[in-house]
Amino acid sequence: MSKTKQKHNWPSLFSYQKESGLSVSDFCSINKISISSLYLNKQRSPDKSNFVEAKVVRRASKQVTQTTKTTRTITLITSAGELSFPETVTSDFLANLVKGLS
Repeated sequence: MSKTKQKHNWPSLFSYQKESGLSVSDFCSINKISISSLYLNKQRSPDKSNFVEAKVVRRASKQVTQTTKTTRTITLITSAGELSFPETVTSDFLANLVKGLS
């Protein structure tokens, strides 16, 4: 059994696809046309204005995450209150502070 090549009215198919609002893939699947044949015949078509307009089907957004560096702190708790310092504070500064609080 030999496979016969089907004759298509390509300009009409291009118009139908554009008017249908279907993607090229869906349109070709429904009409039993290979996607490559559709595009090949569009390239060969003298009327280039019938080319399918691209539509955004799904929007993708890029999620940006920001990492922050956690810093350790030195906390001095007294009856008068609480003081916190970055871990980079010098020992001399802390010693003078404790002396000043006593």
